[in-house]
Amino acid sequence: MVVSRRFIINAGWLLSSAATALGYATKVYNVSAATTALQYNYSNEELAMLWNQVGKIAIGPITTTVSPTPEPSAYPRPGSLHPQISTYDTDLNSAQLPDNFIWGLAASAYQIEGAAKDEGKGPSIWDLIAHRDVGVVADNSTGDVVASHYYLYKQDFARLANMGVPYFSPSFSWPRFFPFGNGPVNEEGVAHYDDVIASMVALGIKPAVTLFHWDTPLALFNSYGAWTDSRIVDDFFNYATFVITRYDQYVPIWYTFNEPQYCNWQYSFYHAGNAKGLYPAYHGITGGLKARIACSHYSILAHAKVAKWYHEVFKGKGRITFKNSGNYYEPNNTASAADIDAVARQYEFILGWFGGCWRDGDYSPMLKATLGSLLPTFTQVEKDMIKGSCDFYAIDGYTGYIGYGIDGGSAACAANSSAPDYPECAGSSTVGADGFPLGPAADNGVNWLWSTPVAIRKFLNTITKELFPTIPDIVVSEFGFAEPFEGQQTSLPAILWDLRRADYYQGFLDNILAAKVEDGVNVTGAFGWAIYDNFEWFAGSSVKFGMQYLNQTSLERYPKASMFQFLDWFAQKGGARLGSSKAGGNESAIPNTK
Repeated sequence: MVVSRRFIINAGWLLSSAATALGYATKVYNVSAATTALQYNYSNEELAMLWNQVGKIAIGPITTTVSPTPEPSAYPRPGSLHPQISTYDTDLNSAQLPDNFIWGLAASAYQIEGAAKDEGKGPSIWDLIAHRDVGVVADNSTGDVVASHYYLYKQDFARLANMGVPYFSPSFSWPRFFPFGNGPVNEEGVAHYDDVIASMVALGIKPAVTLFHWDTPLALFNSYGAWTDSRIVDDFFNYATFVITRYDQYVPIWYTFNEPQYCNWQYSFYHAGNAKGLYPAYHGITGGLKARIACSHYSILAHAKVAKWYHEVFKGKGRITFKNSGNYYEPNNTASAADIDAVARQYEFILGWFGGCWRDGDYSPMLKATLGSLLPTFTQVEKDMIKGSCDFYAIDGYTGYIGYGIDGGSAACAANSSAPDYPECAGSSTVGADGFPLGPAADNGVNWLWSTPVAIRKFLNTITKELFPTIPDIVVSEFGFAEPFEGQQTSLPAILWDLRRADYYQGFLDNILAAKVEDGVNVTGAFGWAIYDNFEWFAGSSVKFGMQYLNQTSLERYPKASMFQFLDWFAQKGGARLGSSKAGGNESAIPNTK
């Protein structure tokens, strides 16, 4: 049957008229035209719907806070038939660290807490990714249970204190405080972290707290796209100022962000508005370079706004900065201009992108020249706010690489946004110029990581003497190693003698000490990653970074050889001591410290 266009139009008119006559409103719906933010009323029903968006959450064997049991007077440890790793540099045998050299262990909320849905917590983006983005996590594990630190924190702190660890560097969960990212504060979440802080302080452990370690509240992605929208700055500021105001008298060190460089190698891979359909693609940003740029821009502004408030309005007692992710590079050929240029570009696009607090507050000429109109601009007020917003430099330095020039040269690449190496336009390798690897490999699940202890010494020199010479002091805020194939082991004795990780810690600590006492780098702290095995993001739970083995069924923790290598090194070399009154770091730079 042939139906005329006129009849169709008239039929549509008749339908609309009939609906109106019957009291029904009509509307043409167009999903692609959605531009405004999704608003929440902060109801229990909306929170339930957010968790429905994630899916079923696993519940661990422990569902309430556990009182600690007494720790043993001694732990099983390496014996006489295989001694621990000896020093890398006997010239350092008599070298000692000052009492205010801060050190300890580190971890993050999503990676160890578990209790994903408990006590009013809202879902984070990582709850969604681990559950809905099937296959993106190598072993399809989640952070639902992991170590259940949320309920076992008292026992964990009792162990740290018994081992003499003076500092612990955790992150706090934004969606535990604010389940929707903004709005009313979750009373149960606040009560939990109140007791976390109180428990550490009671044992003499000093907290070095990270406010954000990638667990953005999911509601903010639904509402406006999270880190691709300027509204995230005020929402983060609201969260950060609440937490700092409540705990500042107990926390000598605040990290606003863990590794904002994640905007490149993690955030840019989040699936927004595409075939995966995890959350809306606001501003037309579905991932990739545009997501990286927006995320980086608003992270810089969010940090700076909090830091300015901390010093100028709140008059905080401690120190504030953010943790950088970066690794050492050296030219494949020191006589090659292309290789030297490659190293410079790697540093600028990794560290320099976020180096405004040590410069003039603005993006560098290299970033502007390469990214052009893709790169947002800062106002003069914003540049003034960014400049000087870091009290010290924090680097999560895990490994080292060789840098080399790419085919066709960096200039041609930088002028072509479609080039495969854009925007870094630089090559890197874990193999030396002679074809031999730079060091022993870590687990295959983290193929970026190789044990290169000398690199950390060179890196500390490069950061403080070449890249950012105005830095007053520098802390190695994370370093650690994933023992190869440990996740495939079923024998506890085989797991506990983590020889390659023990060697890594001895080598890195020796070279951090050498940078301080022999090179004059003002290194003021070092934190090992991690307190025990955890959820390692896209690598999942089968990759092990822990200095303690975590039994994922019983949740028992067992110290590995690397833990004793780490602890014994500080017992010999000094540094802060448990319960010491020293604030740590460059005390003269801490406001309001007499």
